[in-house]
Amino acid sequence: TDSADHTTLETALTQAGLLATLGGAGPFTVIAPTDAAFTASLADLGAATTADLLAREDLAEILEYHVHPTAKVDPLEAGTIDTMQMMQATVTVEGAVTKVTGATEATISSKVDADNGVLHVSTDKILLPKPIATIATENGSFGVLLEALTKAGLAETFGLKNEGKLYTVFAPTDDAFNAYLKDKDISKEDLLNDANLGDILKYHVVAGRKLANEIQAEEVDTLHTGNKLTLAKNTDGAVTVNGVAVSGQEVLAGNGVIHVLASVLDPTADSTDTPTSF
Repeated sequence: TDSADHTTLETALTQAGLLATLGGAGPFTVIAPTDAAFTASLADLGAATTADLLAREDLAEILEYHVHPTAKVDPLEAGTIDTMQMMQATVTVEGAVTKVTGATEATISSKVDADNGVLHVSTDKILLPKPIATIATENGSFGVLLEALTKAGLAETFGLKNEGKLYTVFAPTDDAFNAYLKDKDISKEDLLNDANLGDILKYHVVAGRKLANEIQAEEVDTLHTGNKLTLAKNTDGAVTVNGVAVSGQEVLAGNGVIHVLASVLDPTADSTDTPTSF
């Protein structure tokens, strides 16, 4: 846009390599935050300055969440809208007030038509995709995992205020943890008070966003320093982690992706061979 109110958006799009994309044929629908909207969103991200926001690893993810890449949607109608980031945003319309919601809520104040689409201008907030922590909470299958992350002081690692780091989480379900506790003959409280809890959790996390279609046969580093996971994919495209099958579809988040596991991976099970699972 040539608007003087969108200099931060233009800078961000350029930095993320998306300005040329949005200059293409389209058509595109863009939620276009003003400079004021970017400033008002700094606290949501735990960022002190706009420069901090622009330096985030997930900048492209945030910007892609503002773009519907296949059509000019005007007016915005109540419901969900697909985004270039691959997650959906929610549109609400109450009288004359239209809002687009993800982890934050952007109020649409005006629109600007373009040759290749339309910009719906937001002056109050930028539109943030929900982070891993929020997605896992809403899913309802990861209560023990979330409780453990909180106990280990790792919950904010997967929230909005994580400096924009992207993560791939191989996430055991509650059923997986219950089976793990039974196998270990310990209670949930024993697990939450285990001195190794942080290491167990970090062993399930890989830096960067690795989608299922990007996974190949390889060993990858985890956040548990010095401990690797063995990833594999069969001819049908099914992914395994240390021989454990990933269950169902991946779950996308703004700062990464969740791959669901029916077992807990244990880095302490064997210090020399591939760790086992329960």
